[in-house]
Amino acid sequence: MQDNLKHKYWIKKFKNDPQNLNIKFKSPFMGSIPFEIDEDIFDRVELEEFVKIEQNRIPLFLGSQFGIAPRINEIPDFFNGEKIIAILAKSMLSGHVSGLTIYKIYENEKQFHPHKIEFYSN
Repeated sequence: MQDNLKHKYWIKKFKNDPQNLNIKFKSPFMGSIPFEIDEDIFDRVELEEFVKIEQNRIPLFLGSQFGIAPRINEIPDFFNGEKIIAILAKSMLSGHVSGLTIYKIYENEKQFHPHKIEFYSN
């Protein structure tokens, strides 16, 4: 994958935030992922591992003008308790990455409601 630094400012901001020490992302994207990311903070996982609540790994989704992939509300067993998720906003037309937003899902929620915690702009 071609390294395009202009799409990676959010990664540096995320890594430099002290609350994110030892935090990695996990995603079920198969094959090559449709965005650039530092491999040291990203794990490709199977769906059963993706839905697990973990302290040091958070689910990563790709958000675009066409929606969020994978579709959060359609993932079996995803709403299994309180967890943090991340959505990377990228235009599928221009390729522009606007940044990464961190959200919280509360204990009894059964569908995604955007409870924004943090935004790392690009």
